[in-house]
Amino acid sequence: MAILKAVCFLCVAVAVVEAFDPYAPPDTTYKGEDEVTLKDVVFLIRSQSTPWHLIKAQATKADIEQQARIQKLGTAQVFLLHEQYNHIGYWTLLPLIPRLHKDFGSYKWLFFCEEDSRVSITGLLNVLSRYDSQKDWFLARGLHDKSATIIHHFRFIEDTSKFKYPDFEAGWLFSQSLLKSLAARWESEEHKADFAIDVKHELAYYIWNDGKGTSVTHIPEFCAGNIGLNLDFMEDDIIAEGISTSVNEEPQKCVTAHPSKLPMCGEPVSQDDVLFAVKTCEKFHKDRVPIVKKTWGQYAANIIYVSDIEDSSIPTVASGVPNTERGHCGKSMAIFKMFRSDAKYAQHKWLMLTDDDTILSVARVQKLLACYDSNDAVVLGERYGYAHMAGYGYDYLTGGGGMVFSRAAVNKLLDSGCSCGKDEDPDDMIIGMCTKRYNMPVTHSPLFHQARPDDYSEGFLQHQTPVSFHKHWNNDPIQVYQDWFMKDDMQLFATKEQADYTKEHDSKDEL
Repeated sequence: MAILKAVCFLCVAVAVVEAFDPYAPPDTTYKGEDEVTLKDVVFLIRSQSTPWHLIKAQATKADIEQQARIQKLGTAQVFLLHEQYNHIGYWTLLPLIPRLHKDFGSYKWLFFCEEDSRVSITGLLNVLSRYDSQKDWFLARGLHDKSATIIHHFRFIEDTSKFKYPDFEAGWLFSQSLLKSLAARWESEEHKADFAIDVKHELAYYIWNDGKGTSVTHIPEFCAGNIGLNLDFMEDDIIAEGISTSVNEEPQKCVTAHPSKLPMCGEPVSQDDVLFAVKTCEKFHKDRVPIVKKTWGQYAANIIYVSDIEDSSIPTVASGVPNTERGHCGKSMAIFKMFRSDAKYAQHKWLMLTDDDTILSVARVQKLLACYDSNDAVVLGERYGYAHMAGYGYDYLTGGGGMVFSRAAVNKLLDSGCSCGKDEDPDDMIIGMCTKRYNMPVTHSPLFHQARPDDYSEGFLQHQTPVSFHKHWNNDPIQVYQDWFMKDDMQLFATKEQADYTKEHDSKDEL
């Protein structure tokens, strides 16, 4: 491919064979009759304000603008949603529909993508030539569930394959006509407080409208997981030279791309930087805790099991809070106070709160945290929302997949007076309310998962490197760990052992 031939020395992941070049000629075999140009499309990136995520979104914006400039297609209209709309629930999209129609209703097509997505402009225009923007079109890489799942409210239990929802990472589109129809419908309805759990499914379900609306049209040219990592930025002249010297370029099927690997932000954070705090109770000391110890717990250099009682066989740390059947806010606040005040934990820069049935990779957590600054108030995990549809909601991290807090974030929460009304209050939602009240962004990573692997579309999991899953129910948690995480954690342990061995022998040599 033209770009890769010219700049292979700039590839972020040298060992990965890239399968996407935005400058490769599109496959015109299925080109349609509608004439679509760049001025007909607006690009909207579902961005976040946290520095690392903002950098990625800005890189996606710059890539689209650069393609337009180099190929003399005109000026690309690209917007970061978190900057365009001062609305805490902007990422749920549905409450934005009237504003999107007001601001961008003159465009024939709205293209949405994630902060790490890539798109070939010429390839996209080629695809859009097959569709009439004056009809209701919802274009995407279609996903469907393997079976009815709790995160999708067990919808379509008879046949989950009949309902498709968009793969956000591959990019997706509204036609002008569909946006107009949705805006009119939204304005005519009353909207109650509700949860935002999996936005891509909830968006598609709303648009489907009990079979009276518009379904996702699957676009095979929309791809994700077809690259390992995105390339570094390159100057215009380097790209132009690569294009001009390419010979016999083969048409490219995929017009979008999204990386499948964890980001490379330098060396993983040290094991000493992270304290894992597992919330448990006497009831699960002989059930769930042994599974944690047999799997990821053995690779965590610093791990505590926080329970309602002391149990020397584990051992546990007593929280001083009676066990509650649900909520666990009192226990989480007790852990925050331990992390902040106990000298044993003073060296740790990060706190990861998990349930006793969370399944995760220690190695991947350490690698991911290299992308964040522990001096910032970082609150990281899988983001849910409450009451955004009603206009007064807040974001929160769902606890099952693990919640990560920088020391700065823990200090700010406690200094600001964040507390529970009752010990059994839902800790994740109380913390979410505090983050809104004290203006702390909740940072979303799609690599944390509240549910089991079986609860997610195979197509979705195929193009990512997960950090966590949740639940021992109706699956084998040890097998889940072995299938998804064990290899990376074993590699981490082997690397640490080698480093310790080298350090020990270097010290002996000095003597």
